[in-house]
Amino acid sequence: MNESQTDNQAPGNGDLLTGARDLGRAVEEHARILAESPEDYPRVVQAVNRLRASAVAYAALCADQAGWGNPFSDLDEEPDSAEEQEEAAADGQAPVVTLEARYRIRVNDLAAATRLVGEEASEDLLGAPSDVVSRLYVRDGWDPSLYGDVFEVLDDSWTCGPDPAP
Repeated sequence: MNESQTDNQAPGNGDLLTGARDLGRAVEEHARILAESPEDYPRVVQAVNRLRASAVAYAALCADQAGWGNPFSDLDEEPDSAEEQEEAAADGQAPVVTLEARYRIRVNDLAAATRLVGEEASEDLLGAPSDVVSRLYVRDGWDPSLYGDVFEVLDDSWTCGPDPAP
């Protein structure tokens, strides 16, 4: 476990510099294990999991303590060139970002969820769980905690970064 994490791998009372040190140690441990014994599956998986947990904890610290998004969210995308950023700033354009959220949701009580919507289900979907969830999302911006035990969030993730559109 790292200094900036609690038992469940979430950020603890650490600070950004502690989180950065934890992340650096996790990267070094990962590299050392890969260099020494890449065929040792259990050790490699353990190092990967520690590295991922440290990266998640560091990203949470960035958000919680500095108000910045996940610095790892768009690693597979090409960043805007410095020239493009300068051109946008020179043109006086406000920055544009893309925010994507993804949820996997279990609908524990479809009848209660339908009552939360407070209107008839669409004719083409006939009250399907996806119809009910989408109507709640559009209506109130989607905060699953508002609905008690009606829904269970199984997984959620989000990314935020520079808008890729030209």
